[in-house]
Amino acid sequence: PGLGDVRCRARKRDGIHDEGTRFTVFDLTIPFGSCSTRVAVRAGCLEQAARLLIEAAGRRPPRVLLISDETVASLYADRVGRSFQAERLDFDLHVIPPGEASKSLDGLEDIYNRLAALAFPRDGVIAALGGGVVSDLAGFAAATWMRGVQFAIFPTTLEADIDAAVGGKTAVNLPAGKNLVGAFHQPVCVGIDPGCLETLPERDLRAGLAESVKHALIRSFDFLAWHEDRADRILARDAETLAVLIRRNVEIKAGIVREDAEERSGLRMLLNFGHTVGHAIETCAGYALRHGECVALGMVAACRVGERIGLTAPTLTARVAALLSRLGLPTVLESPPEAEAVMEVMRRDKKIADGKARLVLLEDAGRPIIRDDVPESLVREVYASLRA
Repeated sequence: PGLGDVRCRARKRDGIHDEGTRFTVFDLTIPFGSCSTRVAVRAGCLEQAARLLIEAAGRRPPRVLLISDETVASLYADRVGRSFQAERLDFDLHVIPPGEASKSLDGLEDIYNRLAALAFPRDGVIAALGGGVVSDLAGFAAATWMRGVQFAIFPTTLEADIDAAVGGKTAVNLPAGKNLVGAFHQPVCVGIDPGCLETLPERDLRAGLAESVKHALIRSFDFLAWHEDRADRILARDAETLAVLIRRNVEIKAGIVREDAEERSGLRMLLNFGHTVGHAIETCAGYALRHGECVALGMVAACRVGERIGLTAPTLTARVAALLSRLGLPTVLESPPEAEAVMEVMRRDKKIADGKARLVLLEDAGRPIIRDDVPESLVREVYASLRA
């Protein structure tokens, strides 16, 4: 079935939109049971934030709390604020320090205290303006304040555009591991302005590309080849190319999440490709590495595990590593955390049980498989191979 109301000027070739015609608007509605998320991708989306929110929510919320981090707020909060003022929406701004450290129980408590001070109503809307940290934190606050209020996301990073903003996963971290406390809470709308990527630091752009490669590897051989053909245009931030990249990623993730919104059937677990080892590295490195950098390392590890058990062709592993390197993503660890610490995080996260690891592996590009019989000893061996 189709993904809803999709409107754009673009021609399709091999399932992927070509840059031959001007990409203007991408607007779709993703159904999730009794609720839905409207995703709009267009230039100037932040200036239209209030109108998008009102249309998606089907009402004018009495109050909005906009949550952002210091860096993003300095760049874009005024734009969103002006759109709220133009629609006469009562709104407040809550700003957090940038970085993964803010995605904590302390950061969550600060938001709860702000909501309490505002006497924030149950029919209000919490909106996130920023990257994955902001959307995860704000989304979990929305999922739990008064047992749930509506939520909107205006992502400003590539990782948030193509992954964190779509699918309804919200969470905070604990010292013991990443995303250990969380909830599913679908946003009513996601407003993506590709122009925000112009101010994104180079390292963050590259980190976001890891999620795009992941989606290609679990869903589309053609999309993997598309990355290889257009790597230079992607890194040059060609607007048309990035618009196509965002669209295709949203379509892929929405197609999976729509069928398994809360990870009941196992389909959504395919999105964890590269995350089993990646999350453990991210936690043990104290979040000194970007999420996408850790996912890149995790994908290389998953391919090598697949090789060792005769599932993944060595040529595919080499192809994945070559593409990640070309996109400026790491395929080796310069200062690897201790192996036992990484294994312990995976055990706590239920990725390892009874000496066996549950991993998403590849039979080929676009042909993922979930295996729950991988010996922990093999995971250790492959992790050791990531050392520079």
